[in-house]
Amino acid sequence: MTGPAIDLVGAGPGDPRLVTRRAARLLAAADVVVVDRPSLDPVAALARPGAERVYVGRTSGGGRAWTTDAIADLLAERARAGRAVVRLKSGDPFVCSRGAEEMAALAERGVGCRVTPGVTAATAAPLAAGLPAGARVTIASGDRDPEAAPVPWEDLADPAASLVVLTGRAQQGEIARRLLAAGLPPDTPAAVVHAATRPDAEVVRTTLAGLGATRLPPPAAFVVGPDPEGGERAHP
Repeated sequence: MTGPAIDLVGAGPGDPRLVTRRAARLLAAADVVVVDRPSLDPVAALARPGAERVYVGRTSGGGRAWTTDAIADLLAERARAGRAVVRLKSGDPFVCSRGAEEMAALAERGVGCRVTPGVTAATAAPLAAGLPAGARVTIASGDRDPEAAPVPWEDLADPAASLVVLTGRAQQGEIARRLLAAGLPPDTPAAVVHAATRPDAEVVRTTLAGLGATRLPPPAAFVVGPDPEGGERAHP
């Protein structure tokens, strides 16, 4: 790869012990770490002392996230200045994380992108919480992303599949209502997982009917669907 380039790195599900060796090595050498939100601070802390850290996600006060173009402009500017830049994305950069969009925007600016995959929270969160997935698993982003097509929740109401929803905390009630309207039974097992794999992890088990009222702080993912035997989910 010639010309300026950045490293697009998956942070995994949040526990810094679960990042890949390559991710840890790149962070240790980074001059700049661009991250969505402070919830990834334990992983971003693997960067060398003195590295610049820039937050580009939605703020706790409700401030809007940076656009893809604005993030790409920032990354390109730092890379052209000769700095070692890591764009740290939650989970895996290409699973509900807009990594592909940022990579394309960088290419338009003449900046290359080296990708380091990460463990996606879509599988890590349910497993860490003792929530086994069935033979079929659907992964969806619950965020109302203006840059992405809306999720057809009615098409995902499959009683034989497990549905894992990332970044959907704000839309939890609406998503549950749409799945119910599409025919999923109200007693379909569901669970909300907060901070999976981290010391403060928390799991609340409920049903699809109770999902909208089951609130945990971010970062949180939720799971809807039967276990592999078709019964209720077992406690870990």
